[in-house]
Amino acid sequence: MKKKEKQRAVCPFWSPAEKTCKMQAIGLFIPLDDHIEIYCKRAEHILCQQYRLSQDTNQETGKADRKIKAGNRRQHPRITSNHPLTLVRLSDSGQVVCHRPSRASTVDLSSGGMRLTTRELLMHDSIIQFHFKSSFPSSLKSGLAKVKWCVQAGNDLEYHAGLAFQNDEIIQAMDNYLGLQV
Repeated sequence: MKKKEKQRAVCPFWSPAEKTCKMQAIGLFIPLDDHIEIYCKRAEHILCQQYRLSQDTNQETGKADRKIKAGNRRQHPRITSNHPLTLVRLSDSGQVVCHRPSRASTVDLSSGGMRLTTRELLMHDSIIQFHFKSSFPSSLKSGLAKVKWCVQAGNDLEYHAGLAFQNDEIIQAMDNYLGLQV
């Protein structure tokens, strides 16, 4: 029996010569510089959402099998909204991963989380610190959320993501805020 193969130090889809991601089975992906440094050139590539999607690829056909779960995943009523906000990625220890905030806009809000659009891919299960730019109550100006899903929108420039709030205070504050909005 052979020993387990040592984990690759770089992503198998990363092409250093061309500085591109070779995951053609699930579409074009052009990683940003901070994504390349965090995932493509390190053993952490296994945490990259694009890499994770590749694990669902049928090796015989080379086509991605994207399984959509049936039924409504939503646990809370959603209220359509369009509020600008900024996102900062955090490590598991709570340290800022990328010092350049991402811009986003909400699509809908609920007591448990929010759906938003952004131009940057958000990694599944990553922790995000969000900051609303509009006139939200102080208890809702910022908070922590976990990325539950992130998919590319119809155009190639945007992603849609679902975030779940990570503490009871923000959940209660959002519940109170949405109660005022209904």
